Amino acid sequence: MTSEPTQRSEKSTALSKACEYCRQRKIRCDSQKPRCGSCVSQNRECVFKERSPKERPTLAALQSLRKEKKKLQDIIETLKHSSHNAVENVLADIPSSPERAQRTQLSLSQLETPLTQALQVAPSVVLTNIPSPIDHNQVHQLPSQTQQIQAPQEQQQEEQQGQFVRQQSFPLDDGHADESDSETDPDVSPFISVDEEGNLASFGPSSALQSSMCYPSTTPTLSEREHQRNSLIANAAITRQQEHGLYSRQDLDGVPIELAIHLLNLHWNRQHHTFLLTYRPAIMRDLLYGGPYASRFLLNAIFACAAKFSRRSEVQEVVGNTATAGAQWFRRCDQLLYEDRLLLCPSIPTVVGLALLGSTYNARGEISKGWLLMGYALRMVYDLGLHIERVADSESAEEREIRRRVFWGVFICDKLQSLYLGRPIAMRLADTHVLSEFLDGMEEGELWTPYIDPTIPEVEYDLSFIGTPTRSVSCFQQFCSLSKIMEKIINNNYVIGATSEKARKGLQRIDQSLEKWMENLPRELQICLVEETMSHSPPSPNIFNIHAMYHTLVVLLHRPIIADGHLYAVSDSPLSLKRCTIAARAITLAVRKFHTSYSLRGAPYLIAYALYVACTIHVRNAAMFEQDTMKGEHCTLLASSLNLLEQIGVPNPGVSRPMAIIRKLMATKGLSPVEVDHNAYQLNQQMAALPETLLQVDSFMDLDFPGAQTIANWLGDPQDPFREDQLYGFMDTL
Repeated sequence: MTSEPTQRSEKSTALSKACEYCRQRKIRCDSQKPRCGSCVSQNRECVFKERSPKERPTLAALQSLRKEKKKLQDIIETLKHSSHNAVENVLADIPSSPERAQRTQLSLSQLETPLTQALQVAPSVVLTNIPSPIDHNQVHQLPSQTQQIQAPQEQQQEEQQGQFVRQQSFPLDDGHADESDSETDPDVSPFISVDEEGNLASFGPSSALQSSMCYPSTTPTLSEREHQRNSLIANAAITRQQEHGLYSRQDLDGVPIELAIHLLNLHWNRQHHTFLLTYRPAIMRDLLYGGPYASRFLLNAIFACAAKFSRRSEVQEVVGNTATAGAQWFRRCDQLLYEDRLLLCPSIPTVVGLALLGSTYNARGEISKGWLLMGYALRMVYDLGLHIERVADSESAEEREIRRRVFWGVFICDKLQSLYLGRPIAMRLADTHVLSEFLDGMEEGELWTPYIDPTIPEVEYDLSFIGTPTRSVSCFQQFCSLSKIMEKIINNNYVIGATSEKARKGLQRIDQSLEKWMENLPRELQICLVEETMSHSPPSPNIFNIHAMYHTLVVLLHRPIIADGHLYAVSDSPLSLKRCTIAARAITLAVRKFHTSYSLRGAPYLIAYALYVACTIHVRNAAMFEQDTMKGEHCTLLASSLNLLEQIGVPNPGVSRPMAIIRKLMATKGLSPVEVDHNAYQLNQQMAALPETLLQVDSFMDLDFPGAQTIANWLGDPQDPFREDQLYGFMDTL
């Protein structure tokens, strides 16, 4: 009986001892010596180490730890309810143990990393951009140590240079940017995935189609960006020299080469500078040698959209009818969309072609087709992942430049179409993150001159005009910034559920954003509307475009607040009416200067919308003022605006709809066309005098406007309503 317990004890002792290999891997060990069975089978060294059993804590030690814990809890509770001075006294009363301090120092030394050791070796360096605490799931996002550690002088120089580049390359922040429109770098990796073949795709974390996530590579440094900038500009210059190679072709997709070059030149001179959708170096190069950025569909879309600016009869399906210009290429685009199944295979040339066609169809008055084609373009932007700023090692500087330009061009088109049609925007800032830094500044300093067709003698342009700097890139960047404010105005004033309370809350903030945009506008993009002080070299048309749109947004912001607006607020109505009147005058004067400097035959459709918005204010003021002088001056502004609208209507048949709306408003307010036209016989003389007398904001703010309640009572008369001037969605009014 005594032998059984002894055997069981020996067996238990043997099973409790394992060799080092089995113990570390927590696998069963038979504890056979000198080598266990597992080590024998794997032919490896077997080591047994004798270990003394661990000491169990004594009751006295446990009680001591409990007392220390209770004391620390009491100290923490006291600190919670103590003043600042009392906190210092409490901390001073805590006894300090040399043994405890030594243990603390030892524990901290064990936490040293290679990075902290490097800091001890070089105490003059600083640490930047280190996330804390470190998430082990985001280790791939940490830059290398050499990038994290910079000498203070080098870091300061880098920051100063970065600030200079940002001032040169980024649109100015409106001062009230929220998270959706800031230029920070959020983590977009959850929205980019990589398939089995290594292709990037845009599927968010909620998608069932997302494969492995794509982690961004290191952001290019300042010197690398400068190198990319120089490379892009040099490539653009070389490509421009090679464009003459197209003349050796007989045709481009069946279009005689001379006519094709004519339409391409019109596009590069007119429509291209408005939205920068078409990156000229890549498109012209790929037309010559083949490549991914040029296609038959894009080429025919350019032909179709540029044809309205041509005076040649061969571009018109019915000679003498400008509304039929480009009809053959519109049909060709429809054919290619069907034959090549382009709507099922998204690509950048298809996105650009659809956006150009969508904008042009809206200008032609074919609203449904323009809306649908633009919708396809917007969906393709998301499908191609253009809405996300990705930094891939395989992505070239040219590809990144093209992606940014296409995204922002489509983004602006989306906002303008929302204003034209009164329909929801499809692309929100909160769903996107693309920097508006454009490195290729080739077109920034180029001299712009109106296109002159060598086959048709031009009499509208001054042949002695040597040109004016295009400012294409910086102007487009400012348009990008303005489009962000445009989205805020739409969301604040022109969405379902918009209320007067919400409009009043957002009015001052958005108005300050607009004012700051204008204040921070670079000097080379500023214009003076006073005729006598305008230089002999007027700004390029795209600069007129952004100024007209700026003043249009001022009206769009304030118009709903005044008496008959859908968000009427009594307290803000008089001031908003003055702001609208000043902005409407500025629109008319800016477009008139555009017309006298160049010609409105090449103006984009957004100029027509700006004039329409101005006309709604001119009609109101002409009917409001009973004084002959004020009434005559507002009638003059109205007559001038209508005359300018008629000229824009030559290449843009869709202008007939807003003009009909203005005529209807005039009839509603009792303004006959004869009365308005009578004020236009001295139009040139009166318009030249207007800037000196009425355009100045300070003097205009002292004008005697009717009070808000008087306006409300007058406009509230059911026999004399004034509710037809739909600024948001004016094309759907009739």
